[in-house]
Amino acid sequence: MLKKSDTSAADSVSEDDLIAALKAGDSAAYKLAAQRYGGAMLFAAKAVSLLHAEDAVQDAWIATIDGIKKFEHRSSLKTWLIKVTVNQAYGHLRKNHRYVSLDGLQPDADPYSELFSPQGRWLAPVSQWSDDTPEKLLEARVMGDCIDHHLASLPQGQRMALVLTDFNAMTVEAICEELDINPGHYRVLLHRARTSLFSMLSHYESTGDC
Repeated sequence: MLKKSDTSAADSVSEDDLIAALKAGDSAAYKLAAQRYGGAMLFAAKAVSLLHAEDAVQDAWIATIDGIKKFEHRSSLKTWLIKVTVNQAYGHLRKNHRYVSLDGLQPDADPYSELFSPQGRWLAPVSQWSDDTPEKLLEARVMGDCIDHHLASLPQGQRMALVLTDFNAMTVEAICEELDINPGHYRVLLHRARTSLFSMLSHYESTGDC
């Protein structure tokens, strides 16, 4: 069991100790896991279905109560929880007769192909950041709102590849398994999503508009 002092300093609890406490049904462990991984789980659920994201996260925690007992350390706890959440989000789509689209994989679905030459170079100069780093811009609320809006507008396959890679740090193997695609298709989706996001950020930096 986790001590009360442990839960007050989430970073001090090792993953192995947290997993052991979860398997023992420790309520404090579930609270700590929610603090540590809840944000990533919600972000992943939104990548699948914005409408059902919160319900998917709640269902994921319910599924975790029994599922954690079978956890075999083949991945990190965070990756495992994200996979459970994504599966729950898929379930909500199936219940509502919807499906996960990988639009954005086919060449005719890529609106950003004109940005590069055949050699992979930018066709037009990209504006430079006026702040120190892109991370500084991300701290601004307006930028965060722009990014949320832009992510929601991406084809679902691109959005999931980007979110699971850059926001949730899942491995290529885990993402390919989750999306049922090969590494080549994954790289296409991720490249197009990153290009689209960078284009939006560059436009915002130049004009102040999303």
